Amino acid sequence: MKAVILAAGLGSRLNPLTAMRPKHLLPIGGRPILEYVVTSLRDAGVNHIGLIVHYLKEKICSLIGDGGKYGVTIEYIEQGEPRGTAHAIMTAEKFIGNETCIVVYGDITVKSEVVRDALRLHREKNAAITMVGVEVDDPWNYGVLVIDENGFLVKVVEKPKRGEEPSNLINGGIYIIEGKKVFPEIRKTPISPRGELEFTDTIQRLVEMGERVAVLKSPRDWWFDIGRPWDLLEANAKMLRERVDGVEMGENVRIEGKVKFIPPVIIGDNCVIKDECIIGPSVSLSDGVKVGAKCIIMNSIILNETIIEGGCKILDSIIGEKCIIEGGVEFRNRNPDGSTIKMNIKGVRVDSGRKRLGSIVGDYSFIGCESIILPGISVYPRSVVPRNTLVINDVSFTSSL
Repeated sequence: MKAVILAAGLGSRLNPLTAMRPKHLLPIGGRPILEYVVTSLRDAGVNHIGLIVHYLKEKICSLIGDGGKYGVTIEYIEQGEPRGTAHAIMTAEKFIGNETCIVVYGDITVKSEVVRDALRLHREKNAAITMVGVEVDDPWNYGVLVIDENGFLVKVVEKPKRGEEPSNLINGGIYIIEGKKVFPEIRKTPISPRGELEFTDTIQRLVEMGERVAVLKSPRDWWFDIGRPWDLLEANAKMLRERVDGVEMGENVRIEGKVKFIPPVIIGDNCVIKDECIIGPSVSLSDGVKVGAKCIIMNSIILNETIIEGGCKILDSIIGEKCIIEGGVEFRNRNPDGSTIKMNIKGVRVDSGRKRLGSIVGDYSFIGCESIILPGISVYPRSVVPRNTLVINDVSFTSSL
């Protein structure tokens, strides 16, 4: 069985984390998102994967390789400048041919049982496409599916206004497609108003032609769309609860003194944690992280080789690779008035909907001692926050505090 994973995009909504890596390599539960996708497809019976790449593709190729370590064969397909989901799928036409193929987005969580159920439904319904629909509480953030009484798609409504969504069933980014029916219609699909070839437009064309597009309804408990920083934190917490029984430690980890762990916690290789720290719950420390004495780290992800000196408090935050966080730094995670926390996403102020959310720090950044970082702050890669600073606005390499 073949599958195609779409992993060419920039992931700009996850900046500053994606300034130096593809979003598909960000970790949840101690493993890159893309690894979860590959292994879930393998467990669903896939043995040959076409991986659509472009942005920082060499990092994806370096990690995933030829797929042998996952028990599959990986074939890399260069998309070029990404021009939409239909364009990405079209680049895999030679790989897919006229066969039945699974297509998944590379920045979502994938469950093998759901993929198998979708394949079974696809055969039963004799469909041109089968989509996985996920039931969510916030459908206005996604493409909403309208289906008939027989479970076939009627239409997709892209990001309707809140309160005007026709259902709570959204496009989960997992498809079973028939190449012989899909590719001719992609060629006829017009460019969307935002200048892209959208696969949902292709799907709508097929529906209007009378082709069957089946929808598998699924609850959200397994599904995350890793599009924004808080999605990464939520997915990490979920994966840790499922994967880690207590505290999981890698090789050559040094615990120096009395450290309180609140499970679930995962610690990578060659980490050092010093006396009187509190670590957890829902904390992922990647390889080579060093944590000084009397630190508190909760509901957070710390990437490779970052140094956190003593007395720091890091709550609901993500710290990039090879950062230095000097002693006594506090990453606050709540507004004094209890309101939900907003972040700047692609230049737009976005409400996270969360009352607890810390900050996002890009790779190679320096946070000076005794500084306080207010909730919802982004610190971009290679930035410097001077000592004893109250950070109330996003910080970039060129910004002044």
